[in-house]
Amino acid sequence: MAINLESLKGTYDRYPNEWATWKHLIETVEETAEEFGFRQIEPPSIERQELWTEKEEDSVTDEMYAFTDKGDNEITLVPEQTPTRARLIQKRKDLKTPVKWYNTSKRWRYEDVTRGRDREFLQGDFDIFGVESVETDAEIIAAAATIYRKLDLDNRVKFLINDRELLESILESHGIEKTEEAMKVVDDKEKLSREEFLDDLGERGLSREDAEQVDELTDISGPILDQIDELREKAPEEVQDSVNRMESLGEALEAYGVADMCRFDLSIVRGLAYYTGLVFEAFDSEGELRALFGGGRYDELVGQFGDREVPAVGFAFGYSTTIELLKKEDRYPLKEVETDVYVLSVSDSVRDVALDYGVKLREKGLSVETDLVGRGFGSQLGYADDINAKRVLIVGERDLENDQVTVKHMESGEEEEIGKDEIIEHLKSENFI
Repeated sequence: MAINLESLKGTYDRYPNEWATWKHLIETVEETAEEFGFRQIEPPSIERQELWTEKEEDSVTDEMYAFTDKGDNEITLVPEQTPTRARLIQKRKDLKTPVKWYNTSKRWRYEDVTRGRDREFLQGDFDIFGVESVETDAEIIAAAATIYRKLDLDNRVKFLINDRELLESILESHGIEKTEEAMKVVDDKEKLSREEFLDDLGERGLSREDAEQVDELTDISGPILDQIDELREKAPEEVQDSVNRMESLGEALEAYGVADMCRFDLSIVRGLAYYTGLVFEAFDSEGELRALFGGGRYDELVGQFGDREVPAVGFAFGYSTTIELLKKEDRYPLKEVETDVYVLSVSDSVRDVALDYGVKLREKGLSVETDLVGRGFGSQLGYADDINAKRVLIVGERDLENDQVTVKHMESGEEEEIGKDEIIEHLKSENFI
């Protein structure tokens, strides 16, 4: 029987040429995390199902890759990492706050496959535990925005920011009942036409008048500090502190230099039930890809997994959606597969010398390849071109007799002869090492 060689739907075979861009993106994300003082963790890829099934969740429990293992444990491939992190925090009461963690790893969810949405996918999580403050909220958003600055995508990406408690209070103060039902529809507002939005609110029990009022209120959006006066007017007295907090957040984001990437938007809700206040989504500003990823404050979740409450804020970076955005911007690939040096053996008699050069160059941190199959001179040059070698070190018997080797610059085609013992110093002088 012939074996089906195609990957499963929603999973992908990423060969080296494609993976080079993904690897570069991961390195950019993780470099940013380290710059902001986040520390890397490496939790399990499988967990007990109860981490998700024992609490209220949106669609995650229906999409889990869940099964019973040989020890009769009900387990699942991790669909999203927030409950895992909550578990880790509850286990370690000795951790000093703030606890700042990041991780990039695979997740699995059996859902509809669309552009930027897969069943096996890489996700990067940034979280700060143990501190409930505007400063932590601002730092989380600033870290996310910095990633896109580094990718030169800051003009294409906007962060839409809201406070769920503020939204709910504003709706209630304007006489809107069934605010929880209303917010479920608001969460999908950007996907719906106005009539569809009003009809959906009506189906959830809101009158036409109330539905139109919800539509009008959730249209409040714009630069954060520009919206404060309108929010003060629309928000009831008991949540004016939330308005003050939003103002402080806007000022902090200006201090981080990312305020131009951020907007207040009262229609941002986020679907996951555990968000308690601040919520935000990174959006493609041209609207082609909609949400890239999101995050927010989840101060009550950790307490569901143990005996202490721990405030938390974080986001899950969307790798697949960001790759799609890079393609839209003609920025893909970000990086090609390449080799620093290919050491070319002109004949078998110099093969050991060529291998010795390879060892010495690798000790200097360079990626180096040598001939493994006995190719001729021309075939080796062709292979060096195929692997995007930046330099070719040509080792020949006659050159060695003259105490020389030849270095070929593959991009320009130029060649130069240098002393056989001077290759390291030569590459240092070119800032190659």
